Amino acid sequence: MENELDIYRRMQAGDEKALAWFFHEYMDTLYWRAFGMVRDKAAAEDIVQEVFIRFWEMREQTEITDSVAGYLARAVDNRSRNYLEAMEVRRRYEEEHAGDDEADEPYEEDDEEREALRQRVRQFINSLPEKCREIFVLACIEGLKYKEVAERLDVSVNTVKTQVKAAYTKLRAEFKDKELPTLFLILLTETF
Repeated sequence: MENELDIYRRMQAGDEKALAWFFHEYMDTLYWRAFGMVRDKAAAEDIVQEVFIRFWEMREQTEITDSVAGYLARAVDNRSRNYLEAMEVRRRYEEEHAGDDEADEPYEEDDEEREALRQRVRQFINSLPEKCREIFVLACIEGLKYKEVAERLDVSVNTVKTQVKAAYTKLRAEFKDKELPTLFLILLTETF
């Protein structure tokens, strides 16, 4: 019987079935680990999905010699901490500017700026190719698992992963780093 390191070596060689094995084996545990830290269902699902995308993308460069489960758990912990830090920065920013009435603050986000960003997010989503848009909305906004998206749209899980990656690459190119915390909140709270 293969151990997880043997399965990981198959994945390193490009075996998508090995990746699927890890996903099915550890996805629930990793989801609850992320949820325990971030206390947000959609964010926890996104964190786990991003960890698995990175896990696959970096398979040739990443050498795991002890425990794949431990590696994935650490990756989820790191992404969860990054998410919490971004939310804390956002919360502090909102607290600091809660009483500000001056519209000339250079980085102050007012209702008009937020609405403008919301419109840009909508335009960005609408600009994605149709299949990419459908997959991005289902997986990254509605929080469906990749397998659920694949079944709903009658495509492979690999197609879902590829399209999510393409959408995130375009998203990062389209928006500035300082816009990302607000953009993330918009994606979590808006209906597209």
